[in-house]
Amino acid sequence: MTISDINKSLIGAFTLSPISATEWQINCSATFQNGDEMKIYLVNNKNSWYLTDKKATLKYMNEMYDLKAPDVKSCISAVIKIYGFAIKAGSLVANVIDEVQLPTLLFNYIMCIGQLTNMYVFFDKPE
Repeated sequence: MTISDINKSLIGAFTLSPISATEWQINCSATFQNGDEMKIYLVNNKNSWYLTDKKATLKYMNEMYDLKAPDVKSCISAVIKIYGFAIKAGSLVANVIDEVQLPTLLFNYIMCIGQLTNMYVFFDKPE
């Protein structure tokens, strides 16, 4: 294995698959702890671009936590605030300002999902 081989393997780490004229799935190898794929979508809405998980993160979290509990709500809010993202209608949403920042935004998005879904480390046990 050489650095050239490693570089080539990383080039295809993220790919786009069209869903519609305004939506693409971002394919990557990120998964939830149960092995399910983290599905991330890039959406264009009237020249405004954003990432969304289509509620997948909160659906996954709902199996582990009491999402209505004050401590869980507080932790979710704190994690989302760190990254500057939002939850809209149950979906984790990140606005894409320009294509140059997209790789960093995408990595932060995946890290945010990871922190949200692994919050149990801050509690005695998952609910």
